[in-house]
Amino acid sequence: MIPKRKTLVLFVLFTILLAACSRAASEQQLAVERLDFGESMPAEAPAYEEEALGIAADTVDQSFESDGQTDIPQQRLIIRTADMSLVVTDTADAMKRIAAMAEQNGGWVVSSNVFQYDENAMSGNITIRVPAEGFNSALEALQAMAVAVQNINTSGQDVTEEYVDLSSRLANLEATADRVRGFLDETKNVEEALAVNQELSRLEEEIEVIKGRMKYLSESAAFSTISVQLTPDVLAQPIETGGWQPLIVLREAIETLVAALQSLINLLIWLVIVIAPLLLLVLLPVALVIWFVRRRKRTTEVGD
Repeated sequence: MIPKRKTLVLFVLFTILLAACSRAASEQQLAVERLDFGESMPAEAPAYEEEALGIAADTVDQSFESDGQTDIPQQRLIIRTADMSLVVTDTADAMKRIAAMAEQNGGWVVSSNVFQYDENAMSGNITIRVPAEGFNSALEALQAMAVAVQNINTSGQDVTEEYVDLSSRLANLEATADRVRGFLDETKNVEEALAVNQELSRLEEEIEVIKGRMKYLSESAAFSTISVQLTPDVLAQPIETGGWQPLIVLREAIETLVAALQSLINLLIWLVIVIAPLLLLVLLPVALVIWFVRRRKRTTEVGD
């Protein structure tokens, strides 16, 4: 029995030794793999390495394929606008120069208005459209015309995404309309023909709406809008300093002086033309009577 037990014990020990050697070999292989792929890679990484690399490769391939298929516009569509408030010496002359500048550079005047600022000056506003590539140059030219720039605001609206989306919708609608037109030849009666025509009319109406919107976006991006508010030179405007307006006071004083002088001159004219003759007619007889009485009185005194 003893030899058999020894044999059994040796067999168990041999089995344990083989298991330990196998485990050590596995750990050594794992260590080598970690050195190859980096220590930061988890132990499960080798088992899923090929799968992970396959997913990454598929993702890269799809990304490049998607970039190749996407229709990226060559130039972004940006609608640029500007609002300006300028102080100018002569409003009417400035408006003429702005209109001429717009027309000479391929633009046009959208609207213009002139208002009487006071007796000697006018204010106004003008809106022009200029080519988008000359937007900044136009702003610089307008500022050069002014005595002072009170305010300037610029903004830009990127409509590229909307334009691309409209282009895609337009292509789909046109393809659908072509298919619907093909159905006309397959209609068997009037009702089917009317139904196909009705659907075709609806599609064509949507196509025209999209084309109109795309045209508006492209034209708005091609020509920028500039609105300019013009006011007279600062010398023709009241200067306000803490509520005090010296130019207004000066103007009121001058107007009061002129009015007083006018009243005085009017009074002198009335005295010379109207009152003096009347007084002469009234006082002359009285003066003659007084003179006659005094002379008579003196004559009487001399005779006595």
